[in-house]
Amino acid sequence: MDQRIIVTTPFLVYLAFCGLFGLALSTVAAPLTQGQPAFIAIVGLVGPLVAIGLIWVRNYAYGAPVLVSTMLTNAWFVVYFFFIHDNPGNVFAVSGDGSTAYLAATAGLIAGSLFTAGVGCWLWYCESPGFRSAIDRLVGPSNVED
Repeated sequence: MDQRIIVTTPFLVYLAFCGLFGLALSTVAAPLTQGQPAFIAIVGLVGPLVAIGLIWVRNYAYGAPVLVSTMLTNAWFVVYFFFIHDNPGNVFAVSGDGSTAYLAATAGLIAGSLFTAGVGCWLWYCESPGFRSAIDRLVGPSNVED
């Protein structure tokens, strides 16, 4: 199977969670603080779309690292600003009819980001000898003689 399809599939699931998050956000009417919409748009959508575009033109040297870095950054951002930080968009600060959908969509956004980042790491590992040797040295058995 083509590696590009393997990487694109979890990204499409992530995009579906982005849509659900947007719908749930509008349902609960939770305001985003200044800078959050721009960060979400750039790091959560534009960056991964550029990475997927690079992957589809077979530029794995840049596409996989960009995908991994943007997805991990997005997961950190969503965890911090929607679960930990005290702001009006926190999932525990909203109430009403859509609060459960908002919580589920936000958790799905995190899961989708992490899964996409994991698949991006797999692609990076498969296509980059330097990254593969660094990971193998990090987790591989040591060759220490007794």
